Amino acid sequence: MRYEFILAERLADIAQWAFPELRESTVAVGARGSVLYGEILDTAHLRGVIDRFQDLGYTLLEMRCLPD
Repeated sequence: MRYEFILAERLADIAQWAFPELRESTVAVGARGSVLYGEILDTAHLRGVIDRFQDLGYTLLEMRCLPD
């Protein structure tokens, strides 16, 4: 399943290595936010991505499953 994640902060270039399965969208979320999207394999994978956001200090504002 494909998911979209909206972060309150801008994803730093150096932090992109932590999310190899996600791509950053060109859609801007204000001046400071980021939109990431990508394939998520299962619930454990989804929780792992959310945990990585939290571990790196990013605020997840919204998350949604995208249509195929």
